[in-house]
Amino acid sequence: MKKLLALATALTVVLLLSVGPAAAQTYPIAVDRNSVTLTYWPIGVGVLAGTSGTAAGLSYQFNPQWDLLVGYRSGPGGPPTPTLFTFGGRYHLRPPAPGWDTFATVQYASPSGGAASYLMVGGGAVQNVAPGVKAYEIATYAFLPAGANIFTNLGLQFELQRNWSFVTGLDVSTGTGYLGVTFDFSTR
Repeated sequence: MKKLLALATALTVVLLLSVGPAAAQTYPIAVDRNSVTLTYWPIGVGVLAGTSGTAAGLSYQFNPQWDLLVGYRSGPGGPPTPTLFTFGGRYHLRPPAPGWDTFATVQYASPSGGAASYLMVGGGAVQNVAPGVKAYEIATYAFLPAGANIFTNLGLQFELQRNWSFVTGLDVSTGTGYLGVTFDFSTR
């Protein structure tokens, strides 16, 4: 746990100092390999105060190394409410220790409203910190048309029962928290 906290803290400091955040760019998160994750986050600060956003993420395992990633985000903001569709892959690297999952991602993002599409690359780590509890840190480098940005998510996933988990996290770039549920369809 101490190593994960040190790693997350170091990555967060580096990312916060390297590139400034854009407004409300939380990306869908599907931590488990074969799962659907639905998240909701209220925005209580900044220009978008009083708005909220929802997101859905899907992960499907093709083989031991590769997962398909599909995501959809609606809001915050408006009118009209901005939406974002993402599509890509996640490559699982050799874990540094038992109970870890490390990965690299590449995704294509298509926003609504006539905005230009862009590419995202990233990586992350997931660690089983206790029975039924996973901690994760995911960093995404987005090649936005107005300039590149890095977005970081830190979170915890609590298993409620075999297929269902509760997700809570922090979008570091906006300083907002989110809540959600995950359905893991690989355990059926």
